[in-house]
Amino acid sequence: MARRKKEDAPAPGAPAWMATFSDLMNLLLCFFVLLFAMSSVDPAKFDAIAQSFANTFNIFKAGGAFVGDGNLIANGATQLNNLNEYTSNMGEKSDSTEDKNDIFDYEGDTEELLEYYKNKLTELEDKIEDLENAEQYKQDQKEEAAGTVYDEIKDLVNQYNLGEDVEFGMDKAYNYVKIDVKGNVLFPSNSAQLREEAKPILLKIGDILKEYDDFGIEIIGHTDNVPIKSGPYRDNDYLSAARAIETAQYLLEAKNLNPTKVFFSGKGEREPVDTNATEEGRKRNRRIEFRIYTPIDQ
Repeated sequence: MARRKKEDAPAPGAPAWMATFSDLMNLLLCFFVLLFAMSSVDPAKFDAIAQSFANTFNIFKAGGAFVGDGNLIANGATQLNNLNEYTSNMGEKSDSTEDKNDIFDYEGDTEELLEYYKNKLTELEDKIEDLENAEQYKQDQKEEAAGTVYDEIKDLVNQYNLGEDVEFGMDKAYNYVKIDVKGNVLFPSNSAQLREEAKPILLKIGDILKEYDDFGIEIIGHTDNVPIKSGPYRDNDYLSAARAIETAQYLLEAKNLNPTKVFFSGKGEREPVDTNATEEGRKRNRRIEFRIYTPIDQ
């Protein structure tokens, strides 16, 4: 039986390809060192990136993520028992009671933390109470002012003997006192031309409004829901707006009211005060409304 030929022993030292590979690694290292030397590091951005990586990938307490001076790797994994000696405090959360952004991650004194949030809650409750008291005070002032204006207007309505053609009332939120004049008393059907016999009534109302010239006065036209089939106005919105404008212009000229405090608008059929199913209800809905706003809102 033929004897197998003995294989040649490998050449001593590292293989030839490893020298080429080492040169390549050295060149790459030099290249990146050169790039780093030419770059400028923004400390704020670096800290932000370091914090992000520390919070995301670390296994250490409170965000510690960096191994110091290579000692951990040099001395082996047995150094894990003394890990705190080789970690920096980068990314650690502050123990200060002024920096408790996440109550679930806080590892300080529990009683101190509870006391901190208890104080914060007390401060918030005090602020809410102050706001509620201020709002209640404003509402009380508004109610008192509206009540005063209402009583005065009631006396003036009786004094001028305006009769059944005029109604007056007060807003539920005490924002204004209103005087309603029936529309058929002031205007013919489908018209915004004032009746001559209605002008004495408007002049008396103008005298009342003049007493509150600086409070803010709004003149609003209202109609019933019967559609307009003829005449110069396209629908009830146009008719109500035209009546409000005509009334406001007449009073501004006749009583020299403050033009910066007088406003007018048309609401059409959208704010009825009675049913539109009856003739009496429709008469009440066709009206000119004068709102005298309480001075607390001015």
